[in-house]
Amino acid sequence: MEYKGIDVSKWNGTINWKKVKNFGVDFAIIREGYGKKSPTQIDKKFKENLEQAQNNGINCGVYHYSYAESVEDAINEAQFCLENIQGYRLEYPVVFDVEDKEMLKLTTRQRTDICRAFCREIEKSGYYAMIYTNQDWIKNYLYADELLKNFDLWLAQWGVNKTSYSCGIWQYSSIGSIDGISENVDLNISYKNYPEIMKNKSLNGFTSNKQQENYFVYTIQKGDTLWNLAKIYLGNSTRYEEIKSINNLSSDTIYAGKTLKIPK
Repeated sequence: MEYKGIDVSKWNGTINWKKVKNFGVDFAIIREGYGKKSPTQIDKKFKENLEQAQNNGINCGVYHYSYAESVEDAINEAQFCLENIQGYRLEYPVVFDVEDKEMLKLTTRQRTDICRAFCREIEKSGYYAMIYTNQDWIKNYLYADELLKNFDLWLAQWGVNKTSYSCGIWQYSSIGSIDGISENVDLNISYKNYPEIMKNKSLNGFTSNKQQENYFVYTIQKGDTLWNLAKIYLGNSTRYEEIKSINNLSSDTIYAGKTLKIPK
């Protein structure tokens, strides 16, 4: 079965997600941010787009646009992404967007290792990682065989009837017209039932019924820390690692307004 999707960022302006849903869009991949950690490099429409899309019944994933020049950079970018998606449930993958021309100064080995490092860091935290790139990059600037045996591909290839590579998602146009979005938008087809995968495998913030019985959901307040929450709810601040583990956190930093699973 095929699913109709779009991908968006702040450049698509304010979106009427109700109209998008009514137009027949099944999923949206939303830009979360770009580069290494910085408050200015979170997409300004990320939270609004994600929450409004999901509130209107559209399944969502996210993508992170990379400027990484080393494996260390890639890991830092992954950690930045993980911080930004903390507390959300994503029905579609967490995608590494590798296409920036500045990365062409690197070797194919370096670019491939960067992709792998980002995706592995994402997977370590319980998320489904995916790589986005175009046909030219996957053919000429990455070791495709190494990456595609481990990670799904979201391929940008426009103006053709069939993709040159097997992929989980095909971005087939950059000039789509969708009700609810004033400018042209990228159009995609998903060939996998990603929401079912995430729920069945308890990935991307989804948990099994058995897991749900073992925790309650807490909304983080200003001033909260993992240590204080562990002391209050688990009786010992040294048990903060249990909270990190159940939430698949890669960092000790938490943010007011987002949610945490607290073990019972």
